[in-house]
Amino acid sequence: MNKLKVRNINIENFRSVKNLSIDFNENLNVFVGINGSGKTTILDTLSISLSWLVNRILRQNTSGSHISETDIRNNTLFSSIELVLLSKGIHYNWRLIKSARGTNIPEKSSLNEVSELASVYKDQLENKNELPVIVYYPVNRVVEKASPEIFGKESLYILDVYENALGGKRNYQSFFEWFRIQDDILNEKSMSRSKWIKQKKSWIRNRVRKLLKIMTESLNESDKEFEYLLKRFEKDEMIYEEPSFLFHELSRLIDMVGMRSESHFKYEKIFRDLEFMFHKMGRLSSEFRDDLIGEGGRYEEMIVRLIKDFKYIFREEELDHNIIIFFWEAFIFANLISLWWLSEKSQRSLEQVLRKYKPEIKPPFLYKKGIVEELIPVIKRIIRNEIQQKNSAYRSEGQELKTVKQAIEQFLPEYSSLRVKRIPRPHILINKGNETFNLNQLSDGEKNLITLVGDIARRLAIANPYAKSPLKGEGIIIIDEIDLHLHPSWQRIIVPQLLNVFPNCQFFISTHSPQVLNHIKPENIFLLNNKNNELSYSKAVESYGKNTDRILEDLLGVDARPTELKKRLHEVFKLIQNMELTKAKDLVEVLYNSIGEDPELVKARVLIKRKEAIGK
Repeated sequence: MNKLKVRNINIENFRSVKNLSIDFNENLNVFVGINGSGKTTILDTLSISLSWLVNRILRQNTSGSHISETDIRNNTLFSSIELVLLSKGIHYNWRLIKSARGTNIPEKSSLNEVSELASVYKDQLENKNELPVIVYYPVNRVVEKASPEIFGKESLYILDVYENALGGKRNYQSFFEWFRIQDDILNEKSMSRSKWIKQKKSWIRNRVRKLLKIMTESLNESDKEFEYLLKRFEKDEMIYEEPSFLFHELSRLIDMVGMRSESHFKYEKIFRDLEFMFHKMGRLSSEFRDDLIGEGGRYEEMIVRLIKDFKYIFREEELDHNIIIFFWEAFIFANLISLWWLSEKSQRSLEQVLRKYKPEIKPPFLYKKGIVEELIPVIKRIIRNEIQQKNSAYRSEGQELKTVKQAIEQFLPEYSSLRVKRIPRPHILINKGNETFNLNQLSDGEKNLITLVGDIARRLAIANPYAKSPLKGEGIIIIDEIDLHLHPSWQRIIVPQLLNVFPNCQFFISTHSPQVLNHIKPENIFLLNNKNNELSYSKAVESYGKNTDRILEDLLGVDARPTELKKRLHEVFKLIQNMELTKAKDLVEVLYNSIGEDPELVKARVLIKRKEAIGK
């Protein structure tokens, strides 16, 4: 067997477990029991143990999650979890031990083989660019709001498959952030600079107005030509639809402000350089390219020249504050416009870096020796990180997003075209039949199932970037209360569809739902019992295809009917057996008036007629 599978777990003195060993099925393991029976306990022990493998794949000899003091069974000296996994035909096992406070037992945790297995997967990452997915979806995974806002890091590296993989509620936020980043990158790939400027028209107009306001305050007297240009910026829409027009008009304004400023002789060189920078924007950065930031590249040359000019003029004791602020605002705007292809997150990072050096009347940062050497590497790093991420996304022409959409559409054929819409603010849309919905408009069950399937699929896509069929990647998927918020019709399909869409993953799930269980073979079901605070289990005898009543009574230990009704029905058949047919018919009529037509009442009527016909 080449795929990673959990074969066995041995749990000792953990919560309600005294001593328990479970051999697992290689594809599906379903845990059933009443509240408090220990379903989450078993899933948590799997998550704790697997966290050591995940963390050591990420970084050598890193710790995983520990058994907490409160997890140690009452009145015992220690708690332990031992996990046995099979990968590529070899068994690996490791054991975690936690001593109770004030005790000192000789046994220690044994973690050598988890490090060996982590090394196997590091080698696989190096040679094949493949990793197994390991993820836990606990019961607090509810999607409160599907928000594609980007709060965390922007990264598309393969090890991101483990980001928040065992982190509960954050699983889903990671999915929405990732989906937005991927969609942004692919959207930007297909976008020309002209299209970007049209989309950013309001943002550009506001930034230009800010510059114009500073420019106006820098002039001491009215100037008709200048006023004419200001009006053009307000009324001429063409300026904001064609990059060359925008850059040309901005360079004209900068030149005009420089010529009309009383102190223009002090600032002549920097005005000229700013004008030159905007003038060159028409040709610079038509698409993202490494040579923009290469040694001696034109972009870097302009930045270095401008910063040196800033340092020179800021040595002057008498400075026009408005002109200085205008310089830096124009410089920031020029950078953002020239690097239009950066993602929103990278543009924000770039602006934050540049604003760190925003000059006041006496700008201490710009006096600092080595300002160029300090600022340029930071800018380069932002740009290079963006290029690396874009190359990663473009490598497979959006395969990761296609994989997620494919999984959702295969799982739920009625739902399609998951996508991000950015106006008026970013939100996620999906088609349901022939109608389009904001994902937040759907029910909790719909949102949770779509996001669960999407998150598993995106992790498989990240973990198998060069695979033709990423959904066939290997993984260990743990899901607590799989029926959470789901309509019974979806409860029936969810497990078969998980096995169908993700055929090489091993699933560990818990459920209370008879609709889930009657679509599962009995060999995959573990019936948990917690008697006298001691967890044990047995295997189901029958489950697949059984009706809900049988599942409730045989597997879940719950009466399918209210107790009083069950007693009255039993009384009907006892009366029939004792040939008290009149009383039986009267009781059937009473029950019919109470519950309506029912298979048991139909059966009773048939028996009564037969008894009346044959007289016995």
